[in-house]
Amino acid sequence: MIDKPYAYHTPSDDGLDKINRLREHFSSGERLIREVCPPSRHTSVALTQNETTAMWAIKAVVFNDPASDC
Repeated sequence: MIDKPYAYHTPSDDGLDKINRLREHFSSGERLIREVCPPSRHTSVALTQNETTAMWAIKAVVFNDPASDC
């Protein structure tokens, strides 16, 4: 048996809408970072942290959605 934190969670329709909104937001953030920040280690870290934050935000939606199929 796989514990809940490690299981695949199928998002509900409402959860999928929220995930798509988050993806649009974080994609916009990445485009802004690439537009205004010069290529550097700092920019790379900012982009990585943006991806990390997106991952955790999406997991928060799916993991805590009572209508999610796990």
